[in-house]
Amino acid sequence: MLLQLLAAPVTAPVAGIRFILEQIRTMAERELLDEDRIREELLLLQIRLQDGEISEEEYAVQESEIIARLREARALRQRGG
Repeated sequence: MLLQLLAAPVTAPVAGIRFILEQIRTMAERELLDEDRIREELLLLQIRLQDGEISEEEYAVQESEIIARLREARALRQRGG
């Protein structure tokens, strides 16, 4: 007990930082795996292709990455995550 009190000035800030980092990680994962956001990225990618901002090859590469993320998000949702 005494050791915990003496160590509190060091351990409390570390625990606080760890908590904050965990919250940031959780929010980032939610954002990365948000299906609506992923579909919006795919739509924007299609618009960039139509506007000539990217080539067919660039589109194909990015599209496959986005679709993989969409599948991952759906699989995670089905598992209850």
